[in-house]
Amino acid sequence: MKIIYLLLVVCLTYCFQPAALQAQANQTKADKHYSNFDYALALEEYLKLLDKGQPTLHITERIAHCYRLINQPGAAEFWYRQTLLFPTSAPGNLYYFANACRQNGKYQEAKQAYQLFAQRDPSRRTEAQQLVQACDMAMSWINRPLPVDVTVDSTLSSKFSDFSPTFYKENLVFSSDRGQTSKSKKVYGWTGAPFLQLYQAQRQSNNTWGDIKPLEKSINTQFHNATATFSPSFEEIFFTRTKRVKKRVLPQELAEEFNWQRYSKTEDFIDRLEIYTAVQEKGKWKEVKLFPHSKGESYSVGHPALSPDGTILYFASDMPGGYGQTDIYYSVRQGPGDWSVPINAGPTINTPGKEVFPVVQPDGRLFFSSDGHLGMGGLDIFSATGNGDAWVEVKNLYYPYNSPRDDFGLIFEKDSKNGFLSSNRGGDGNSDDIYRVGPSTTPCQLAGATFARVPTRTKGRFVKVPVEAVNLDVTTNGDPNSTFRIISNEDGQFLFIAKANQTYTIKGSKKGYLTKTIQVAPDCRKVTDTVHIEMVLDRNIQDQAIVLENIYYDLDKHDLRPEAKEELNKVVDMLRDNPEIRIELSSHTDSRQTYRYNQMLSQLRASTAVLYILSKGVDSKRVVAKGYGETRLLNRCKDGVPCSEEDHQLNRRTEFKIIK
Repeated sequence: MKIIYLLLVVCLTYCFQPAALQAQANQTKADKHYSNFDYALALEEYLKLLDKGQPTLHITERIAHCYRLINQPGAAEFWYRQTLLFPTSAPGNLYYFANACRQNGKYQEAKQAYQLFAQRDPSRRTEAQQLVQACDMAMSWINRPLPVDVTVDSTLSSKFSDFSPTFYKENLVFSSDRGQTSKSKKVYGWTGAPFLQLYQAQRQSNNTWGDIKPLEKSINTQFHNATATFSPSFEEIFFTRTKRVKKRVLPQELAEEFNWQRYSKTEDFIDRLEIYTAVQEKGKWKEVKLFPHSKGESYSVGHPALSPDGTILYFASDMPGGYGQTDIYYSVRQGPGDWSVPINAGPTINTPGKEVFPVVQPDGRLFFSSDGHLGMGGLDIFSATGNGDAWVEVKNLYYPYNSPRDDFGLIFEKDSKNGFLSSNRGGDGNSDDIYRVGPSTTPCQLAGATFARVPTRTKGRFVKVPVEAVNLDVTTNGDPNSTFRIISNEDGQFLFIAKANQTYTIKGSKKGYLTKTIQVAPDCRKVTDTVHIEMVLDRNIQDQAIVLENIYYDLDKHDLRPEAKEELNKVVDMLRDNPEIRIELSSHTDSRQTYRYNQMLSQLRASTAVLYILSKGVDSKRVVAKGYGETRLLNRCKDGVPCSEEDHQLNRRTEFKIIK
């Protein structure tokens, strides 16, 4: 038996040794792909290893890292969850797990993971707390989405990566790895897809596209060519191109995984980004030149974006001296082919994270994407106003412009309402796609009520009483053909279905009351929303004073304040709705100051208000100005009687009454 046992041991040793050696060779191959940033190739090898043996922390981590780095957070979440089952798993895996949950829209689970991470790595507690706050913000934004529709453009988007559209005359130029202009079958080791090229889509109408063709070979070379911008005349193009740099000494930044522009390296080369320019001659792009401040031997410069007048070029770079992994920079045109030394756009824009994909809108606003400012998960789109390195009002564009995944490259059509953005929000099975954005027509309920202002026994005071059977003519966006009528019920209530991004003009009329018109643009975010409005009517009674609200003046002045103008605009509308009436507009003061002074001041105030009404095109015969000073006090607050400021305020009022 001992001899048989020894023979079995020897046999098993020789049988398993080649398998173990093969497994070691496969892991070495996978690790080499990983160290070369060929994550798609490394992932394939690590998964093979897992099929043939028990999972180790090293292999499980590497699979999770690969899925994260090829931007598949769905799979990354699963594999980081597996790493947490190993007792020696690093706190960083918990952090990456939380990030993946956040990118997958699982904000509650992400919050719990961030809180646990803060306990395990107290040095990053502040960062974790900020990310918990970001989760809460994202959930609130999703719960109250902007009235915007974001839908994938099925013609521009393919099964490959399509992103960063920019207008070229009436057409679109965008980046895609759907194929190459040459017959080369080379792929990008990081993603496993073909190299990026620039394509042009011919516009047939606002919503349809014709031929989609690559730009000529002078632009599209063998490796990456992407993210273009054009001069105002469309005779000059700036675009990003990969530079293959001979690897002598491995740059320090390549020792980190945070390289932004997706480095790929072989035994001999690393890839960096540079900006190139070209001019159009006889319909062809020629004179392709390197942007003078591209330094591919040392760092990357990419994602160019010209200002509307073509004088400032914004771009992203990881050049030394920035605030984070990548920053937004700008350079000023000083002559043909001559650009100023790049200047950092400053800490208002740039963070310790990544700021990339700048786009300058026709109105001068800067759109850019960032994972350093608080957002929903991956890259979020932000806006800022200013120029150069002087920016204010950096704002997240909220959901649904942004999503838990990467969102970038937002552009708008000439109407400033419709446009396009790039996103991988479709999920792990989808790469970057081009989405249409535009005003939403989400329906919701508009619930209104009609009231009358009825005087009370206290002078100057009114109560609101429901008015039934008011005829309400509703017009959408000023189109008279869209008008329909509803009637308020016995409680003065009315209801109809409205839509977001529509303006409704509601004209209420009933015998014995002044006709009233109001406008409303309902903020419909969800079909379950109900928007409430009120229409307050005044009785058509001669010589009954009606107090105008919010007509206030600075002390001892008769100039109109902005809120007073808003209230007087309602008087203008009332006069237009009721062309048969003539009114007296009167101003009153309290008893403080002298009788003569108050009389003069009230007349000036009444005259100023009337002049404003007349400036809106109202016939001067229909409005009379009258100052009553302190002669018509509504309470006991005459000279010598102590009164509160509230009581004095009751006397300082502006009224109108029908005199014909």
